[in-house]
Amino acid sequence: MRRPLLGTITIGFALFSFAGCTGEAGDLDLPWGGTLPQEKRRAAVEPECDEELPQLTPEELARPPFAPPRLERSSPRSGAPQRFNLLPDVTLADAVSDKVEAIDDAYFRRTGKHVTVTSGTRDAARQAKAMYKMLRLGGDVLRLYRNKEAVREIKRAYDAGRASGKAPDDVVASMYSVLQSQIARGVYISAHLRAGAVDIRSRDMSSAEKKAFVAAVADARGVTLLEESTPPHFHLQVD
Repeated sequence: MRRPLLGTITIGFALFSFAGCTGEAGDLDLPWGGTLPQEKRRAAVEPECDEELPQLTPEELARPPFAPPRLERSSPRSGAPQRFNLLPDVTLADAVSDKVEAIDDAYFRRTGKHVTVTSGTRDAARQAKAMYKMLRLGGDVLRLYRNKEAVREIKRAYDAGRASGKAPDDVVASMYSVLQSQIARGVYISAHLRAGAVDIRSRDMSSAEKKAFVAAVADARGVTLLEESTPPHFHLQVD
């Protein structure tokens, strides 16, 4: 029996596939049949290419600024380790880890494989360091995010710091201050600055495995799902 689209997962307004960071959404075959209607694809939120930010080295992570620790973030938990794969330095809140575990169990039953979590909740300090590193490497951070004015505000802090000859740590600190100010106003440049954001690697999934993953997320409920293609991954937002 075909499952109803509504009530299973908040997928109707958020699941689609883009060519890179922009472009028109194509038809996506849903695991229970049919495709996402055109009007719902138009209502969907444009994805970000946040995973294109460069990875930080342990040395970079160990430099200031430092965000206050979040006490609710504790994965991997003590006791039985999670069965899904978690890249180094990725942290998930317990409630989010439980949801990913349930999705992974359902995916494993369908495919015999476990998912790989490539990114979780990111604090403002790590966001500032990653954006600084990308800018120093000549990357274009403006194209990564929907809120262009918020990006420009952060980049102005970077440009002003570099122009005045500030030390790298001081430039990052200025960018961090801007990010903190934005968050205090309720502006989140990246979904990963909110609790509950999770990225799942999809480049090693076949078409059938992607459908199995979508079905597993639908079983879990309370999860918004985006499929993004640059780089290939599924973005989950856990309620």
